[in-house]
Amino acid sequence: MKVYVAAHKYVDGALPQNYEYIQGGAALHEQVFPLTDATGDHISEKNPYYCELTCAYWVWKNDRENEIVGLMHYRRFLTENVFSRSERYFVNSPKAERLLETYDFIAPREWTSPASQRESLLESVREKDLDLLREVMAERCPEYLPAWEGVLSGRKSYLLNMFLCKKQTWDVYYAWLFDLLGALETRVDMTGYSVQEQRLFGYLGERLFTAYVRKNEMRVKHFPVLLREESFARRLWGKAKRILHIDG
Repeated sequence: MKVYVAAHKYVDGALPQNYEYIQGGAALHEQVFPLTDATGDHISEKNPYYCELTCAYWVWKNDRENEIVGLMHYRRFLTENVFSRSERYFVNSPKAERLLETYDFIAPREWTSPASQRESLLESVREKDLDLLREVMAERCPEYLPAWEGVLSGRKSYLLNMFLCKKQTWDVYYAWLFDLLGALETRVDMTGYSVQEQRLFGYLGERLFTAYVRKNEMRVKHFPVLLREESFARRLWGKAKRILHIDG
């Protein structure tokens, strides 16, 4: 197993065995980690638009050794104990191997937005690009349209482009995702876009993962997400909100 931890700057947090930092967007910046997304077959230079998905792409194209792979963020990790920052509670290799005999993905819980996912996306993604994505999906994989429309009209979605799975599952999923996003990229005109709006492929990837999981009836084991820089009080409040089903 190898869990890649995407980071765009140097961080000094301890990682458990089988976890390794990978620098995202390294083609555009000074190298700060031994492993970067700018070697082999890569799209590192597209990091301003694809965010952590440039690291996911690197794993898809270049990892030929590990049967289980995953992607975390330098600040966010799947954990069994949100009240501790200790890496000993992160998902380890024996647990992942055991769970992935039953489940297809190990991922964060779905996030519930105050409004629909379409409205949530439109805070960062222009409506014309959502329309273009629908056109691309209708051409390349129309069987996903009902699931995609269900994601946009609903309030729940996976976020963060962060999960673990068997490498074979990873490869099949990302071949599908990057086929869609690559076709969309040829049609998007970003003239006048803000820095946030330019990240549309990263934002769309999150919701497309949700559509993929639902369409294919994937089995997902959920874990809470630890924000390493978050205070204990804030983690406690987050736990209370999940128990009480409080939004916001």
